[in-house]
Amino acid sequence: MQLNNKWFPFGCNRNLDNVDRVICFHYAGGSTSAFKRWTTSKLPVEFIPVELPGRGTRMSEPCMESFDELIEQLVANLIKVLDYRRFHFYGHSMGAAIAFETAYQLQHRYGIQPEQLIVAGRHAPQHPDPSLFKSYMSDEDLLHEMKRLNGTPKEILDNREIMQFLLPMIRSDYKLHESYNYRGHKLNIPIIAHAGKDDHDANPSIMQYWKDVTYGEFELQAYEGNHFFVQQLGEQYLSELINKVRHKELYPL
Repeated sequence: MQLNNKWFPFGCNRNLDNVDRVICFHYAGGSTSAFKRWTTSKLPVEFIPVELPGRGTRMSEPCMESFDELIEQLVANLIKVLDYRRFHFYGHSMGAAIAFETAYQLQHRYGIQPEQLIVAGRHAPQHPDPSLFKSYMSDEDLLHEMKRLNGTPKEILDNREIMQFLLPMIRSDYKLHESYNYRGHKLNIPIIAHAGKDDHDANPSIMQYWKDVTYGEFELQAYEGNHFFVQQLGEQYLSELINKVRHKELYPL
């Protein structure tokens, strides 16, 4: 995969046949920076974060609020850079829905599919969103939701200037997420679901229903932490994720 594409700004471009690639899709309000520490060439897996319009290296572009339009553009760009090497999909929260739908479109249109889909911190696509916040609510409600999810440092939440910059982008992602329309399709690949035990919107009992959207194998794994357990566990989680991709012994970081 030669990544000269704005959708993939931090790919390592490692041309090694035995190195698996993991395409990563971030949570609402995030960017590729959520996975930046995973993109080092020192790891035995190549992590390739996807940058959506309107954030990170694409901040000058308007955010997208149509899920179907996003998937259409994403698939068109992804198909240009996929080659013969094995690849996997990983999605956290909103990114889990994007990863699932992208995997289905690749499978349905091109007969190409990732080795597996790993989803973290999101309910299965056939179920309604349990989140109490909706994009039409006030900035105060959105701030309350961010505090509830406990993924944003207090010093950022308390900084009015920063939040005035971030809130429109985060609200736009909620609109994008709300526009997703699951149409009953299934994948033919294994799905691995990672759930935070204290994640009220996506705990293990909620995430178990990802098993119903694939004809492949399903595995559910619970972790200590809330919605942002991925960031909270840090290198411990990354090591276990690498292990899942390589199907080998735990990789020591």
